Amino acid sequence: MNPYTTLWTGTTPGDGPQTFHLVLLDNGRTDTLADTTGRQALRCIRCSACLNVCPVYERAGGHAYGSPYPGPIGAILTPQLRGTTTPIDTTLPYASTLCGACYDVCPVAINIPQILVHLRERITQGGPVTTRGTRTTIKPAKGHTTERTAMRAARWTLDHPTAWKTTQHLATHTRALHPHHHLPTRTAQAWTTTRDLPPHPPHPPSAPGGNTT
Repeated sequence: MNPYTTLWTGTTPGDGPQTFHLVLLDNGRTDTLADTTGRQALRCIRCSACLNVCPVYERAGGHAYGSPYPGPIGAILTPQLRGTTTPIDTTLPYASTLCGACYDVCPVAINIPQILVHLRERITQGGPVTTRGTRTTIKPAKGHTTERTAMRAARWTLDHPTAWKTTQHLATHTRALHPHHHLPTRTAQAWTTTRDLPPHPPHPPSAPGGNTT
């Protein structure tokens, strides 16, 4: 199943090998195995199914991952094997939209979105990437001040149903202010240069029973 599988017969009388030396190179795999959530990544058979369906990999390409393991599997495996001593390794768990397409096609059912969220949680908490770890402490990425403020505001809004409902109503009733699906301010325009905002529905979403949420 795995292209890295090699069979050795050991020592052989006569003209065969007289001695046999086995060197096991761990490279962080026992630490990954100790993580009850992250250990799923070790089931990978390198079939590349997740790469073929990943929208991030499609746009970024393999070299953007800075590792022999690109795509969704690389985003969860490299930080566990190598730690996060470089900025690119720290950001790998964020190289995903969490759409779940990789999980749907994985023949060995690796729950990649679950591991991504698991690694992100460890990063934001500043803890080790693995249980016993590569002995590397992960520090949260600082990012842009405006972006951090916006993310904190979004988190607070999503935690408060009333605020979320108000935001939905405001977005619906201010559709005419951004007809081209781009945010109006200069800072927001930089974020939407390569992203189109989805059109807002003419009415706020309704609950299954018909009540407006």
